[in-house]
Amino acid sequence: MLHQLKTLARVVAPIPVKNAWGLLRREMKRRQARIAFEGVTAGPLFLPPGTLSALMRSGYRPPDPIRYDPDGLVLRAQEKVAQIQVRLPLTQCRTCLELGCWDGMVLAALAQRGHVAYGADVSGEGFDGRARAAGVRLVLTDASTLALRSASIDLVYSFAAFEHFADPHSVIDEAWRVLRPGGHLYLIFGPVYTSPYGLHAYRQIPVPYCQYLFTEADLKTYAASEGLPTAWPYVNGFSVTAYRRLWAQQTTRFEQLYYLEHSTGGVGAELITRYPFCFRSKVPAFDDLFVSAVEICLRKR
Repeated sequence: MLHQLKTLARVVAPIPVKNAWGLLRREMKRRQARIAFEGVTAGPLFLPPGTLSALMRSGYRPPDPIRYDPDGLVLRAQEKVAQIQVRLPLTQCRTCLELGCWDGMVLAALAQRGHVAYGADVSGEGFDGRARAAGVRLVLTDASTLALRSASIDLVYSFAAFEHFADPHSVIDEAWRVLRPGGHLYLIFGPVYTSPYGLHAYRQIPVPYCQYLFTEADLKTYAASEGLPTAWPYVNGFSVTAYRRLWAQQTTRFEQLYYLEHSTGGVGAELITRYPFCFRSKVPAFDDLFVSAVEICLRKR
């Protein structure tokens, strides 16, 4: 009877009521997870491999796919330029540098608006010919050792790449070096390592927090047994707490204009409740588990 009432409520309840109910459910799941996380005293660090197969059969699905087709790249580039424009005075930024630019299409959109656009990446493999045709200058360089002159750039930005940089501190140092006084640094990145999909293996293994529940060897063994790729992108393993410390260390060099931690929406909270012993000793703070992405805008002093 209770199940039928819940089903009926989902069908007939107005949207605001449904949204409120969804928020309440997520908050309840989060509270249950916190109680389990803070109360656990002992348990195995990782689950046995067989548990992974059971969880994969329980209905977990990966995040919605991202469009990488030619038209999709253009649309996403336009959206990202609009996003930058909301956060900082883009018209004042003559020279722009993207860290981890890959296809370079955001830079292409900027170049078409009259900006001098530089793309930094360790590989030119993904660089789109349309970006080169638009005048984007690709610099094959590591983000922690930029092959650019000091104080030569008005805007340094990065989308969905900062979590892949091995030494975020050095990347911030280099961004500060190449920025002109008053120049802006804009970063938005995720999923961060401490989030449900922080391992960036969600296309192969969509079980939330699999990086905490299973050893990497067991994850790769499972992927191989299913005929799935066994290599996923490198991530630096920084927690949200570690990123917060990094921002706090920049106060003498940068003025913080905007900061937002994007929520996970409670995805996978039930796994923290069920297996708190897999999380307790691996993350510095419970709240780190519920931040999906980080967005920050800084201005060089």
